[in-house]
Amino acid sequence: MKTIHNAVIEHLKAEVPALKWIDKDKGQLKKTENGQKPAVAYPCALIGITLTKCSDIYDGVQDCDVSVSVKLAFDPYLMDRTSAEVPEDVRNESLEPYDIIADVYAALQGFDGDDKFDPLSRTAQGEEAHDKLFIYKQVFKSSFEDHTAEQ
Repeated sequence: MKTIHNAVIEHLKAEVPALKWIDKDKGQLKKTENGQKPAVAYPCALIGITLTKCSDIYDGVQDCDVSVSVKLAFDPYLMDRTSAEVPEDVRNESLEPYDIIADVYAALQGFDGDDKFDPLSRTAQGEEAHDKLFIYKQVFKSSFEDHTAEQ
């Protein structure tokens, strides 16, 4: 999983320069004590990796299906002028997060980390509810052979 995590982070860093913070998702966007702001810079990408299915190939080697989630969070004040009543150029500037969302998808769809895992394929994406931030999550699937327990 470390291989996938590092490959995704390095690829996003190179391909989506608009992202100011890329990290493992450790719950940074959850409410903090005393009204503190999350310890990230916006826009940020937080990466989560889950093994969704593992099956033995032979002793010490497994075939693993993996889900890679990319949670994108944006400055809450950035998207405040999206109404049909504002000038189109102002609206387009306020909708800039959608450009970054598209750039992340374009960077990761088909990405295979130099053949370290099967090419990523998007399976879902959508907005996540949050009381202060605009958060958008993309989920990709892949698979790889895990040789960690091989003797």
